[in-house]
Amino acid sequence: MASAYLQWKYRDVQPEKPVELTKKQRLQNWWHYHKWHIFLAAALALIGLNWAWNALHQVRPDYQIAYVGSAPLSDEDAAAWETRLAALGADCDGDGRVTVRLNQYPSGSEDAMYTAASNVKLTADLDARESYFFLLEDPEQFQADYELLRSDWFPVEDGLYLARREFWEDRTAEHMEKCDDLWARLLKEALE
Repeated sequence: MASAYLQWKYRDVQPEKPVELTKKQRLQNWWHYHKWHIFLAAALALIGLNWAWNALHQVRPDYQIAYVGSAPLSDEDAAAWETRLAALGADCDGDGRVTVRLNQYPSGSEDAMYTAASNVKLTADLDARESYFFLLEDPEQFQADYELLRSDWFPVEDGLYLARREFWEDRTAEHMEKCDDLWARLLKEALE
C-alpha cells in the first residue's frame, strides 16, 4: 500500500499510452532482433544444399587405373587411356555410362615433398583398393616394392606396362568380375 505522500505526489500522473508503430517500424524492430538468426539459417541452408548437390551429382568411376612412373602423363595421354578402357569396359554401377578415372602418381620429381605426397596418395589408393589396373614404367620394381601385382602384366606402348592387382584378403576392388572381364579384353587386344 502506498503512503499518503506518494499518492499525493503522483496524483496527476497518467499512464503512457502505448505507441502505435507503423508497419515499417515493426519490421525494422523485428529485423534488429532477428537478423543474425536469419544469416545463420541461410548459411546452414546453403551448406546443406551444397552437400546435397555434391552427393547427387558426384560421378563415381566404373574403373580406376593408377599410373606410376617418373613423370606425369600428359592430359592427352591420360584422356586416351581413359577413353580406351571406357570403350572396352561395361557399365558397372548402372548409371548408363562407362566412366574411367586415371590416377597419376609420378615419383621422379626433383622436389622431395612432391614425390612424398605422390607416394602417400599411392599408398592411400592401394589401401582403399581403388585402382584395379596399373600403368607402370617398371613393373618389376613396383612388384618388389609393393608385392601386389599378378604376374600377367604386358607391355603396351611407350615403355609402359599394363598390370592388374592381386588380392589376398576378403577386401577386393569394386566390381571385381567386371574388372576381370575388362582385363581379359585388354589382354586379348594386346595379343592381336
